[in-house]
Amino acid sequence: MSEPSIIVQNISKSFQRTTGRGGDLRERFARQLRGEKRPSGAFLALDDVSFLVQPGQPVGIIGHNGSGKSTLLKLLTGILKPTSGSVTINGRVGALIEVGAGFHPDLSGRENVFLAGSILGLTRQQVHERYDRIVDFAGLTDFMETPVKRYSSGMYMRLGFAIVAHLDPEILLIDEVLAVGDAMFQNKCLRFLKDFVKKGGTVCFVSHSLSQVELLCETCVWLDHGKARFIGPTSEAIAHYYAVIGEREDAEFARLYPVEWEVQQAEKKQREEAAQQEAERVRCEAEDAERAERERLAALEAERATAEALLQAAEAERKRDPHRARLTSVTLRDSHGVPRTHFQSGDSVSVELTWKSPRTLLEPAIGFDIFDTKDGQHIFTTSNYDHQISFANLKGEGTLRFTLPFLALPIGEYRVQVNLYPDSTQPEWWDQPEDQLEDAVRFTVSHERVTNGRVFLPVHWEK
Repeated sequence: MSEPSIIVQNISKSFQRTTGRGGDLRERFARQLRGEKRPSGAFLALDDVSFLVQPGQPVGIIGHNGSGKSTLLKLLTGILKPTSGSVTINGRVGALIEVGAGFHPDLSGRENVFLAGSILGLTRQQVHERYDRIVDFAGLTDFMETPVKRYSSGMYMRLGFAIVAHLDPEILLIDEVLAVGDAMFQNKCLRFLKDFVKKGGTVCFVSHSLSQVELLCETCVWLDHGKARFIGPTSEAIAHYYAVIGEREDAEFARLYPVEWEVQQAEKKQREEAAQQEAERVRCEAEDAERAERERLAALEAERATAEALLQAAEAERKRDPHRARLTSVTLRDSHGVPRTHFQSGDSVSVELTWKSPRTLLEPAIGFDIFDTKDGQHIFTTSNYDHQISFANLKGEGTLRFTLPFLALPIGEYRVQVNLYPDSTQPEWWDQPEDQLEDAVRFTVSHERVTNGRVFLPVHWEK
């Protein structure tokens, strides 16, 4: 694994809190007349900050004004030395930390390009080879012979970024300078930085534009009053930062406008209480609706259970009827008359039904149904009534038979249901069987080849 591009170990940086010209008698005398004391003492711009940046990693640095962002970048470039701790840089650094920094105001844009190249250790020939790309990227072709002191801040930034980006750095340190460029050039710079990172370059990007930081950087350092409050995923760093900013804005507003703050807090409390009441109302309505639904389902279940109990009682009573006709068995046989519960598609199947009746059945109908046990679908039905076969005046007990000469069923498991109707001459005789064997027998069907669909049909291919 390659070594980190940037290693920051426990760095702190302090400055003396002094202002004005200390040796100027007039300044000191004027300050005394105003009753002012000269500020003194040290303050920590950075306080024990540590992090690593790997090659090909874009790192954002965010924080409020005065949080230590620019100081950190100046420590990384070597412009400043840390009061304690250490900074290790592994690679050529290109830095753009201040608009116009490193430019000689009296030199032209072209001359400043060569000056910057020589400062970075490139030969004149090496800078010359990159010159056209720098000018093209900056978009300042018509102004390269103009002294840069006549440049706008946006032109400064264009030229500075183009120089730093095209003099083969391995590490780019970018401060808030992109903010002075127009939107088109900002997007151009961000695209360049993304490509730079994809090629293995390292970027430290300082910006107040959190959308740009989130767009470019996966990792972020959040500085707050010189301390690294959070180092990690950019989205989380920004969320923490916004939360603290919101708290501080509220505190500042309360300090400056106490009356308005009290009114605002009272209104906020009212809104929260109203929201809680609404949430409670919605919760109660949901509970009421859920309770009503449970009661409705319970009532339906009670009705179903009552109806089922009545049906079972009626069935039990019917079965106790000594005059009731009954189906006693169903047997499936193969073509040799052997009882079977497993067949091949296309086999001949004989069905044997035995019955018993203590009374005479005037014109009975026997219904035979096949169901698919996998999904319960009704596959086939037949009856002597359908075939106009009369079994008039059945009494006692006996056996009825019919044959399915070709079992046109695909592979699967099936269930047989048989119904006995006492008199098919009556209106709507099919509504109430006198006896029913709902699961009379089960059988399976197989085939040497996979079969699909609802029926099995013989097929003969030719060519």
